[in-house]
Amino acid sequence: MMKLILKYRNKIVSLGLLPIIATLICLHFFQNTIVLGIGFIVCLGLLLYGIVRLKDLNFFLLLGSIGIGSCFVLRLFTGYKFIPYGSITPILELLLLIVAFIHITAPEIYKELQERLHLRNCFSFVLEAKTIVILSSLHLTILLFVDHIEHLFSEDGSFFLMYGIPVIIYVLCLVINVVGIHLALQENFRYSLVRIAVVHDGKIYLKQRTGCPDEKYENAPMWDIAVESPFEGPIEKSSEYAARIAKKICASKNTTPRLILKYTTTSCDADNQQRVSLYILPLQNETDLQKITGGRFFSFDEISETAARRYSPSLLSELDTLQMAAEMWKAFGASE
Repeated sequence: MMKLILKYRNKIVSLGLLPIIATLICLHFFQNTIVLGIGFIVCLGLLLYGIVRLKDLNFFLLLGSIGIGSCFVLRLFTGYKFIPYGSITPILELLLLIVAFIHITAPEIYKELQERLHLRNCFSFVLEAKTIVILSSLHLTILLFVDHIEHLFSEDGSFFLMYGIPVIIYVLCLVINVVGIHLALQENFRYSLVRIAVVHDGKIYLKQRTGCPDEKYENAPMWDIAVESPFEGPIEKSSEYAARIAKKICASKNTTPRLILKYTTTSCDADNQQRVSLYILPLQNETDLQKITGGRFFSFDEISETAARRYSPSLLSELDTLQMAAEMWKAFGASE
């Protein structure tokens, strides 16, 4: 059973929404503090299990842990001071909205967290986070004015407006995520992987990453290219995404990433194919590289001469193409 979960973990990532949906429903039938406590424990437990065992950071479980956990702490230690009676659902919805909004406006926080924990994830959940922000913002705005128009609603209508809509919003996110992952796994349309290799003077900048959970050297960090990020959308538009990343990590605004290879590879799940767009980012000076630490420049001879297991399989499969591109840029790039 565990092997089956490991094999299909990306297909069941949507299940991270279920604790949130269950908490929103159970708040109307059971004691609020108990429901929030159980919801928080379930979200946090599954989140930690995913990090430790599956090497994945499930955004939905992170969302639930922060949102439900904050609401639980407020209710547990302040009673009804900050969460008045009858307002538990709107306040929980607001807290979840805030976390989703942070993810949209500062996605690098989520990616940096993955890097610090040595995790790899093919999903960034931006579409789902946008859905939560837009629909929850609209719903909470309507609730602000409901006192002035409550005569337009029956008692059942007011109950549904207050408590039913948030459940529908997260069920809709569940549907969107399931459909999106289905497209990603079957048609490789929505999700692809952008890899950007930073090169200078015929050398390549590498940093250490943790490999896939099912690899032979699971716990041994391996050297890999500096930037790897999931991209949501048609693969043809990945160049625009790569250019935005380059502006954040390169001091020289005139330097842009060059696409050198597109290929399809087997992901960590072993059954699923993933499209990869490989770019090089040539630097005029080593000091142009910003916001990336923990790595160093390697010569290609150094990579070839040392033990293969020190380097990621992806890097080794791309090595010939990267070396050719780096040498060509060293020889002819300065004349561009």
